[in-house]
Amino acid sequence: MTDLATIAARDATAPTSALEAELWAACIVGTWHVRPLPGDENVEDVFFPGFTAALEQLATAQALATLRALSAVGADIHGRRARAAADRLAASGVTEAPWARELSQARPTAAALMYEDTFDDGVSVLVEFADAEAEPHTLGIYIDHNMGCLVKDAFVAGPLSDVRGELERQAATELGPGIRDLDLAEARARVEAALYMLDHTYDPPVSDDVRMLRALIDARMRLLPAGFELADDFTEMTPEARDELLADFLGSPEGRHWRGDEDAEDVAGTAIDFGAGYNHGGELRWSPVVVEIFMTSWLPRKVAREPEFFKHVPDVLRDWVAYAGRRRAVPPKPLHEATGAVKRYGKEMLEAATDPEAWGPAKTFAVTAQQAGVDLSDPEAVQRFIDEYNAGLAVW
Repeated sequence: MTDLATIAARDATAPTSALEAELWAACIVGTWHVRPLPGDENVEDVFFPGFTAALEQLATAQALATLRALSAVGADIHGRRARAAADRLAASGVTEAPWARELSQARPTAAALMYEDTFDDGVSVLVEFADAEAEPHTLGIYIDHNMGCLVKDAFVAGPLSDVRGELERQAATELGPGIRDLDLAEARARVEAALYMLDHTYDPPVSDDVRMLRALIDARMRLLPAGFELADDFTEMTPEARDELLADFLGSPEGRHWRGDEDAEDVAGTAIDFGAGYNHGGELRWSPVVVEIFMTSWLPRKVAREPEFFKHVPDVLRDWVAYAGRRRAVPPKPLHEATGAVKRYGKEMLEAATDPEAWGPAKTFAVTAQQAGVDLSDPEAVQRFIDEYNAGLAVW
């Protein structure tokens, strides 16, 4: 810890403002989160106490500056511990950094939500903070709807008015994002819900900026009012509603030529099941990214079907995406991009569907049972196979 503290403190002269110091301290904390610790240990609980003590033992101006910066972004007891250590060094005569008094002075002034109606792949929560000594800055948090509504990216920008001006210029284009005012309490609720999803997702493929800014995000969210309750926008789609939607597709201009084709109808029904059970926004939201997830990840991992089913997927899914886009009034250009994605990922899907390494455990089990001659529609036969399968695993 002494070595780590010494290395970290060397950079304490680099920040020239309180915001830069808080960003720097957040990056220090972020380096501890390269990978989770075994078990339920919290990375910060492991590192923060010893790191704080080592900085205090250094007793230099750089160490004091580091402690001050950490106190501004450290959560709960960790922030208080860093502040207490810094106070002791300052009382002993160690010189404070020029920005020390300006730490933790920023306060939220406004918030906005950036969204994109066409495909609704995600939203950005933008919160502006300001204090009397510095230009306002905006903390942006991107929430990805295609990854379970978790935080996927984060950034720090200038005043919110500048950010909004740029976004409103982009909104003049067909696919430009929209932006609206957001209540500060709702902003906090949205971000904290997305952080919860991030923390409960195994090895999420998110931007490195999320890890490096996480301590700052948490500290800033604690400044926002609490108490806003997010609405649960998930509605269970009944089997009857799924059948009705499938029938509507098979009677539509896009899908009527598939009526009576058992494999094709199965593909369309599977797309509906995916949308209803796994897709934020429901069964009719099919962006190019949703198409990619469905074809290259979800289908190969979860769906056990005969090869003929997968051969039908590209053609049927193209028509289903066109149908869904028409129902959602997606403009022609983005809809063409979505249907084009079906063709783009067709080969990759077919290769993954036949590769056992790409299968999930449930699909692996189902295929194994089918190869053993088990009728998966017979609960008793499936249970007997499960018992035999488990007994075999126990032997191994």
